[in-house]
Amino acid sequence: MRDNNYDNPLGTFILDFQTITFEPDSKIANDLFSELQSHCELENQYALDPPMERAGWSFAKIFLSGQFVEKIRDTHIHEIERTKGRKFADRFVAWLANELKERGCGANIKLAPEMKEF
Repeated sequence: MRDNNYDNPLGTFILDFQTITFEPDSKIANDLFSELQSHCELENQYALDPPMERAGWSFAKIFLSGQFVEKIRDTHIHEIERTKGRKFADRFVAWLANELKERGCGANIKLAPEMKEF
């Protein structure tokens, strides 16, 4: 099922990144985002904030520019569309979580509560 807003520009995606092993998981995430950026011929399109530590867990925010998400969507549309979720944002995050997991990342990612609907 396709969303009706594929032709509308996307805003910044804000994701929560939660892990008990921040250093190795953040390296995997940075490597994935760098690889995707390179493939999309973009630079400086994401940021992974330093973590807050609490009860053995690290909590950080990932910011992905709308342009970056659009380019990823355009190059991986078939895989993203096959992922569970009603809205594009849900399918995109599920696809991204799977990509991280396949690379050995143990972090949980989800849409941040402050991310506005588009």
